[in-house]
Amino acid sequence: MPFAGCRTRCVYCSQTIQTGTAEAQLKNIYNFLQQILENAEDDAAFEVAFYGGTFTALPFEWQKRLVSLAAHFKESGKVSGVRCSTRPDAVDREQLLLLKDLGLRTVELGVQSYNNTVLANSKRGYTEDVIVSACNTVIKCSLDLGVQLLPGLPGMDSKIFQDDIRKTCSIAPAVVRLYPCLVFEDTVLARWFARGEYAPWALDETVGALGVGLLDLWRHGIRVIRIGVAQEDGLTDSLVAGPFHPAMGNMVRSEALRCLIVEKMQMLNKPFSRLFFPKRYQGELWGYKGAHKAFWKSQGLTPENALGWNLPVFQMD
Repeated sequence: MPFAGCRTRCVYCSQTIQTGTAEAQLKNIYNFLQQILENAEDDAAFEVAFYGGTFTALPFEWQKRLVSLAAHFKESGKVSGVRCSTRPDAVDREQLLLLKDLGLRTVELGVQSYNNTVLANSKRGYTEDVIVSACNTVIKCSLDLGVQLLPGLPGMDSKIFQDDIRKTCSIAPAVVRLYPCLVFEDTVLARWFARGEYAPWALDETVGALGVGLLDLWRHGIRVIRIGVAQEDGLTDSLVAGPFHPAMGNMVRSEALRCLIVEKMQMLNKPFSRLFFPKRYQGELWGYKGAHKAFWKSQGLTPENALGWNLPVFQMD
């Protein structure tokens, strides 16, 4: 639902590109969703998600109609849940409670950053206090809270991003998404970039910062359900600059795992002969296209003494 309900346009925003769809009227969206759900097989268990705009800033009658439509198909098993994304300054407790009664389960907030300077630079139009209040409102309504962060916004460095991670952990949302800031055509950010007034984070800087942040979120038991912008049709054609990589999630998880193992090696404080690790981490252990193999070799870890097993734990001998 690109730009639907949005009162302003943020400096980085190009939703028509990022969602892979054009702007559409609410009636068309409603009819499109109804057609999809009516044609779906029973027990399809879709989760219907309203993304791309500011859902809770839509006319409230349309919010109710859309949520009710999705929830109507829960009885047949076609829909497993309903979620939406919105801005922290567009959250109303009474409306959320009504939407919850109609079937809404999850509310994701486009927090982007808690830093007031970064928020002002990005023309978000709210402050940290508004974010914290909105997060608490969602939680108090007994809805699952999602937090979306945009590392690399104008004026942000890795220290500010790690502070954003710390504050997110203290709020304890159910899920988090990490979207490194990219520069797309036809945005304010693109004009700033062309004039040399904004420089996006480099890819290695982004992977390093997100790896440390991801590890902290893991430690607090917070699920990270997306790392990096999805590669929709036309996205790379309109991408001007920024740390985009189709394997961003794998690279960041690999970096987080590397940081964790190094930390445990230092705590062991003695040479080790073998590492046993869950087989499902095979791809992350060595890094994207083996990027970490040289590092691990310098630490005495090779494919010969790093052994995958079926247990869900790591062990060093």
